[in-house]
Amino acid sequence: MPGLKYFGYSVFRPYQKDVIQRIIEKRDCLVVMATGSGKSLCYQLPPLVTGKTALVVSPLISLMQDQVMSLKQRGINAEFLGSAQTDSSVQTKAETGYFQLLFMTPEKACIIPISFWSKLLKAGVCLFAVDEAHCISEWGHDFRLEYKQLDKLRTFLLGVPFVALTATATEKVRIDIINSLKLKNPYVTIASFDRKNLFYGVKVINRGQSFVDELVQEILKSVAGAGSIIVYCMTIKDVEEISKALKQLGVKAGTYHGQMGSKAREEAHRLFIRDEIRVMVATMAFGMGIDKPDVRHVIHYGCPKTLESYYQESGRCGRDGIASVCWLYYARSNFAKGDFYCGESQTENQRTAIMESLLAAQRYCLLTTCRRKFLLNHFGETYSAETCGNCDNCMVSNRERDMSRESYLLMTSIQACGGYWGLNMPIDVLRGSRVGTPPQ
Repeated sequence: MPGLKYFGYSVFRPYQKDVIQRIIEKRDCLVVMATGSGKSLCYQLPPLVTGKTALVVSPLISLMQDQVMSLKQRGINAEFLGSAQTDSSVQTKAETGYFQLLFMTPEKACIIPISFWSKLLKAGVCLFAVDEAHCISEWGHDFRLEYKQLDKLRTFLLGVPFVALTATATEKVRIDIINSLKLKNPYVTIASFDRKNLFYGVKVINRGQSFVDELVQEILKSVAGAGSIIVYCMTIKDVEEISKALKQLGVKAGTYHGQMGSKAREEAHRLFIRDEIRVMVATMAFGMGIDKPDVRHVIHYGCPKTLESYYQESGRCGRDGIASVCWLYYARSNFAKGDFYCGESQTENQRTAIMESLLAAQRYCLLTTCRRKFLLNHFGETYSAETCGNCDNCMVSNRERDMSRESYLLMTSIQACGGYWGLNMPIDVLRGSRVGTPPQ
């Protein structure tokens, strides 16, 4: 049995066997399964069973490199093709059916000549997988224009089942994936988004050095336990500030962001995966496809721009099923960045999607009810229980209390400030803060 021989599994996880059987039967599939639930096996096992090549489109070179390295260590012939790759021997070998799994970027897939597809199809292709398929949709949180062109390959890959896989897709995104890839009567699998072993918590912060110090102390407590920690920051400046504060206290922390060179990023990634460093401070550029089972804490320093990206990033926690913790620290200023985020968008639909998801992330932060229930409902999953018992709101008793006095004081302070200074100024006044006061 290939699953046991190559991966060490004697049984399938939920949904894997059904999806693999449909792929072998040459049926198109849409697979929506939470981070850490075993989506990759759905396209890794069929080539080992059929003896044909599996083609996999993936959005990041680093992600492909990780998977190829892991597969090679298991004795599986795997390689990747990138648009900047100069080594022609990989493509030549691929045309003969040498590789069991061949990864490529969407950009590369769209420029490969027809002759390549013809030779490869003749050698034998068992599936064409589109990983991180939410990138296809304008309503998704990582829209990539090149993904929209992948349906053209159906012309060259006749009889090959197309398989779309993602961990984060609302109903609107799922429909867009099916239509964009022209999936024919697809077998649709939507697993539960509920990660029962994860604790979700949110805290509001006043950004500044005092909070950085507080956050670093929280990280130090976490370092004392087992497992690894990922700290996600919204800006490169925050990454460097948190990393510097940790290193000054003797914590060996890695950094990862888009302005680092590729070799520096690869080295940081390698050290983290091999447990040579236990804390990684990074932007959202880090982590897509990270297969590290023992991440015990994922901390967000700032609210992500979409609830989907938050779910995906927090989902890198506790992939081994052991209890793990996800904390999100946000400032009210995080919610004023909608126009900035929309400036990155390419279409009106995408701008609308960004604003809708930013508002959803804001509602998540401000919740006083079950956070798990809110997350699951966002992805269209019904959660019947009113409390999950494993988020900050559900674990704090007597949350409802008379706040009339506090409300009166806050409104009075807002009035005293003239209503011109946002919410932070009245709160600082009530707290007796001396921020901005000239020295005596």
